[in-house]
Amino acid sequence: MQRIVFAAFTAALFLTITPGARGQSDFSGAWYMDPSRSESAHQAVPIRPVTLVIKQTPAEISIETRRSESNNKGTSTETLTYKRDGSESTIAGKSGAPIKVKAHWDGTRLVTETARNVQDSTITTVYVLSLDKSGTEMTIDKTLTVQHGYQFQGAAASGTGKDVFTKKRR
Repeated sequence: MQRIVFAAFTAALFLTITPGARGQSDFSGAWYMDPSRSESAHQAVPIRPVTLVIKQTPAEISIETRRSESNNKGTSTETLTYKRDGSESTIAGKSGAPIKVKAHWDGTRLVTETARNVQDSTITTVYVLSLDKSGTEMTIDKTLTVQHGYQFQGAAASGTGKDVFTKKRR
């Protein structure tokens, strides 16, 4: 009898700490951009193929972005790691410049925010990641804002877009 109670308690504890039990989606896996349905692939200077590799632990979510370089010069990679508790952290970018990152949950959607300095302008991004019901298609609603540093209203330039990714089947 004690074994049954212990097993039930252990199962209940496990279910309360898993992402799905709290209504949070599991974005883990390799995701490939669908260029035919992604706005980033159709901008003035189209981006090359993008793959996202997402890993989730109880404490963190890491998102590795892989982009094919033009002229077949290889692949550029950037990994941003977000704390699941919603706190902000600063990590070093590829150039060594600091990037401020934080994430929070909006129901089943994951909202990530970054801020970095590029050529003396602060670039901020807000990405809202959501999954379809099957868990095989991810949509990212993106907002990018460039702060110019001017001292008048409307000094920031902002843009939005939506990209669609499909999950690689194992």
